[in-house]
Amino acid sequence: MTNSPRAVAYIDLHALENNYRSIRQRLGAGVRLLGVVKADAYGHGAREISEKLRALGIDYLGVATVDEGMDLRKNGIAGPLLIMSGIFSWDELEPVLRYGLTPVIYDEEVLKRVVSGAAGLGRPLKVHIKFDTGMGRLGLDPSRAREIAGLLKAASAVEIEGLMSHFSASEVKDEYGNEQVRKFMEVIGAFKDAGIEPPCIHMGNSGAVVNYPEAHFNMVRTGISLYGSHPSPGIEEKLPLRQVMKVVARIALVREFPPGVALSYGRTYVTDKQARIAYIPVGYSDGYPRSLSNKGLVLIKGRKCSIVGRVCMDWILADVTDLSGVKSGDEAILLGEGEGSRISANDMAQRAGMIPYEILCRISRRIVRVYV
Repeated sequence: MTNSPRAVAYIDLHALENNYRSIRQRLGAGVRLLGVVKADAYGHGAREISEKLRALGIDYLGVATVDEGMDLRKNGIAGPLLIMSGIFSWDELEPVLRYGLTPVIYDEEVLKRVVSGAAGLGRPLKVHIKFDTGMGRLGLDPSRAREIAGLLKAASAVEIEGLMSHFSASEVKDEYGNEQVRKFMEVIGAFKDAGIEPPCIHMGNSGAVVNYPEAHFNMVRTGISLYGSHPSPGIEEKLPLRQVMKVVARIALVREFPPGVALSYGRTYVTDKQARIAYIPVGYSDGYPRSLSNKGLVLIKGRKCSIVGRVCMDWILADVTDLSGVKSGDEAILLGEGEGSRISANDMAQRAGMIPYEILCRISRRIVRVYV
């Protein structure tokens, strides 16, 4: 890496702490908090974010895959670690046991294989059992909760540490979500009748922190809210958050053009007056969405300047005609705050026709992370 990277993503660990505490304040006493650090902590750096969350007292961490869990363990991350996408084969149990990971089980055939084979593992296998209450993705059938609870009650080598489900749209409070909660409570009741009362019962995620307090149970999973974005605009005032990531580049070049000049690929933008254009060395290979062509904004000297022309693989162009004094080497903030102005991941997502999760996860590793 050179001493002057083209762009830097500053990761504000104090903002992360602010968000962690804001979420905690919405939870009742005794409700655990699971921090989701899959997909490299939504592009923020799984190891560094996990270290900070562990220092703050997070109860659980969640990743998607066994490989992600192994990587955190190899980087010294201790504590409970949930493999949220579960395991696909019996072969994955060896690293699960070796690295002290806890898999989610959501398929009945895998569950039966685990129950039949766990006795030969030499130690109890901790698992979380997932039920599909209306997400239509992963999970066991809630109507079979009693049979499944009976099967697990007899499986002494399997430790049911958790029961879980997933909202299909926790960013809104509606009857469909209420019905999901009702179905999950029936599952919890079936397991309780079988004498199984896991210490981790979780359904709520970032949206449910505000919209479904009745679904906090004894653990809540939060991902996007930890990183400073809301799953929907309607809960911003109820859950104050700060953007954790700030992406900054340096202007490489400023050029002047007369009216009638086409800029960038496809000639989708043509100057309609004398224009000054700043060239910023970031593009879609860095994760800046191409769909922000002629739509995006960038902060320069505290002013929001329009992206003009197509976003290129390595470049974006910003119109600085009405902003005096812009020169090569000046800062251009693509994401974050500067001089009283702000571009959030939600702002970018709305303009790009995306969601803030995509904006953050797409930020390439070509953009250097700096932790502050």
